[in-house]
Amino acid sequence: MALEQRDKELAAIGASIGANCRPCVEHHLAAGREAGLSQADLDDAVATAHPVRREAVELLAARINELLGHRGAPSEPAAIAEPSKARELVALGVSVGANSHALLHLHVGAALDAGLEVHQVKSALKMAGYVQQRAAEITAHEVTHALEERVGTPAELVAAN
Repeated sequence: MALEQRDKELAAIGASIGANCRPCVEHHLAAGREAGLSQADLDDAVATAHPVRREAVELLAARINELLGHRGAPSEPAAIAEPSKARELVALGVSVGANSHALLHLHVGAALDAGLEVHQVKSALKMAGYVQQRAAEITAHEVTHALEERVGTPAELVAAN
């Protein structure tokens, strides 16, 4: 069974939050509504995404401390209590959006344990990867815009080099 659009939007919402991309969040919350997600579904998706994103940040911080020779909390993800298909789709999205390999491994396993099929997990990961890539493109565009505001038009930037 193919992954339905509403389920792809759950992964996209997670990736949008994981990538900290405001335009992506705005787009995918609306697209989720259009795909049939209820307000309760959207609220649950966001409530799922925030702690997963925080965990991604904490895991990276712990690893950075390890690399710097500081002692601290181990950089291992927490176990998942009760996986559900919807929550794991969101968590997969966050894991991709936040570039958290440890969480990605954890949530791929949890998604399969929750009953998602391999091709459905791949479809969710593909959607999340697309959102992550688009978030990077949006940010790169904003960097160019910020430079133009600060130092001039693109032609002036080229002439200055």
